[in-house]
Amino acid sequence: MHERTKIQQYMDFKQIWERVKQIITSPNTEWDKIVLEANDQNQIIINYAVPLAALGAITAFIGKAAGDLSVYQGFMVAIVYLLSMIAGLYVSAVVISELAPAFEINKDFGVTLKLIVYSSTAALASAVIAHLHPGLSFIGLFGLYSVYLFWVGLPKLLTVPEDKRIGFVMVAALVILSITFVLNFILQSIFVSANI
Repeated sequence: MHERTKIQQYMDFKQIWERVKQIITSPNTEWDKIVLEANDQNQIIINYAVPLAALGAITAFIGKAAGDLSVYQGFMVAIVYLLSMIAGLYVSAVVISELAPAFEINKDFGVTLKLIVYSSTAALASAVIAHLHPGLSFIGLFGLYSVYLFWVGLPKLLTVPEDKRIGFVMVAALVILSITFVLNFILQSIFVSANI
């Protein structure tokens, strides 16, 4: 029985799929469920963000290895994607949590991480398909829906003055994009470009 409970603490792909489907199709209802869940940072990162980013890394490997890169270079692209996404989400949560008081929002890293990870669902899910082939890269634009998910989830998870909401969402989106881009660029130049 103890072993079964221990296994259930790890990734539940059916549960991940349900969360992805529900937050994309019914964000208001899903955020109401998320609000009631514990702010367990390990649970959010390891059991949700990592599996989604890993799936994107696998399709990045398939897309690159089938293209003009070697299998090794495709593998490195996949690893860089996985690391930059997970580190990007975490570092973004740290930065946005620090910026929150400037927008009259209480600083709460756990809640901020929860908001960022779950609102990034559209970006992580669209990357899974977009990475498969260069001709599918336009699907990555669906990732912009993550900004809307952040917009919907923000007042449910954090108390934010209505007049500060637009500014905070714009700053948060810029921070997340910038941090993940910079991390990806640095890691690519170290691990991928050096080996081409």
